[in-house]
Amino acid sequence: MDALRGSDEGLLRAADLAAREEFRLGEATISPGTRAVIGPGGATNVEPRVMQVLVVLAESAGQVVTRDRLFDRCWGGTYVGDDSLNRVIGAVRKLASEIANSSFVVETVPRTGYKLTVAHGTMPRAKGWSRRKGIGMSRRAALTAGGALATLGAAGFWWRARSQSDVRFETLLQQAEDALRRGPDDRTAKLLHEAVSIRPQSAKAWGLLAIVTFVLAQGADPKVASARVKQAESAARRALSINAKEPNALLAMFELQGSTLELATRDQRLRQIISVDPANLMAIGELVLLLQAAGLNRESWNWNERALAAEPLSVEFLCKRALKLWIAGRVSQADKVIDQVRALYPSNPWPWWIRFMILALTERPRAASAMLESSPAMISSPTEAAFWRPCLAALDQRSPQSIALARRACSDGARKSGDLAGQGVMILSALGEVDAAFDVTNGFLLSRGSVVRQDNGDPRQVTDDAAYRINTQWLFTPPAALMRADPRFLSLCDDLGLTDYWRKRGVKPDYLLT
Repeated sequence: MDALRGSDEGLLRAADLAAREEFRLGEATISPGTRAVIGPGGATNVEPRVMQVLVVLAESAGQVVTRDRLFDRCWGGTYVGDDSLNRVIGAVRKLASEIANSSFVVETVPRTGYKLTVAHGTMPRAKGWSRRKGIGMSRRAALTAGGALATLGAAGFWWRARSQSDVRFETLLQQAEDALRRGPDDRTAKLLHEAVSIRPQSAKAWGLLAIVTFVLAQGADPKVASARVKQAESAARRALSINAKEPNALLAMFELQGSTLELATRDQRLRQIISVDPANLMAIGELVLLLQAAGLNRESWNWNERALAAEPLSVEFLCKRALKLWIAGRVSQADKVIDQVRALYPSNPWPWWIRFMILALTERPRAASAMLESSPAMISSPTEAAFWRPCLAALDQRSPQSIALARRACSDGARKSGDLAGQGVMILSALGEVDAAFDVTNGFLLSRGSVVRQDNGDPRQVTDDAAYRINTQWLFTPPAALMRADPRFLSLCDDLGLTDYWRKRGVKPDYLLT
């Protein structure tokens, strides 16, 4: 159950971790400042939350630490769910098992919390180890012992060097994975280039480099984008030559192939990636989008909630939760969710846009208009703002003149932007202009009819259109209900490949179930 966890009194902050000296837990050395854990099973860097929980448990080793205490010390006043703590406890147990050779354990105390105990390692010197008086070594034994010590010394030097290299490598991968969740940049790619130089045979490092490079290609200058696409493919192939199931490399190849793959194949590829890497949120996000674009809102909801269980405060998946509630007809709940997301991320334009669109398309165009006029910079461009103004007026007034102006704005917008085409279809259908909605849909998705997308000669338009043409979720929103009730809609789905996808999977879109 989610809750607002206490205050931040006693919160263990990053600065506190940095000031902590390293300590031993069983056979593992814990370095809070660098978030490093080194033991018989190797060396790794952990995310800050895992180190916070590990330190708090270690402070009370042998005593029970309540769940509320862990939330207060490690999360402060942040709104989180129990799943977040469960995930971190699982990560600590994995460290104990894989790195520390099970020399410490974290026990669950039912309905209370957790207790960390040291099973073995860091044991006091056993009795009888001190040299007894009068007993010495022969010269041969001393020489042998000296050689052994020299060997151990060399091995120790090698281990320390290797451990430092391992720690650096794991740190680079962790930083890259964190950046990939937030949105990678050129620095992320540099981190991964360093990682593959440390371990050229790491399929994971090459796979992460592939998917990061692909993401950086999106929206870049055409020449830069083309070079990055080639680099992403090369890195993905390198990763797959080492490990044919490396999930990030598989995802990069999936993204590079794009809509050249039919819907059923895209669906299958994504599920295969997730079966290999159940925590791959980027692959889950793609599946969430694909299912929604195919009219499977209920199934898409389940996958979106799975992603939120892993990342409870993800702005992307929280916004999608609000959208899916709206699509399911649960408008008041959608309102509450998106209002809370806006409170969490007041300067982020994505929650602003979801709030605006839900208002506009649920009989509240004046509230949407007030949002637009009070914060016009939050919408993507002046062109989009100019597109929405006559449409909001028509949704409010419903007069023949205002509807005619909105119809013209939607047709003109569809010729300029794939994004405006999808928005225009929802608006036209909401206004009862079903024929015009089909004209825009056919023009943008199938390049037929009078409302055909204009080519402005910008190669980036081709990339944008390819993305918008497979993201057809707007066809399955509440405003488009009149289109779905029209006999022409199933024929449209045939042409888009949706009918074939439903048949191959043995499913029906939600609108046919209700």
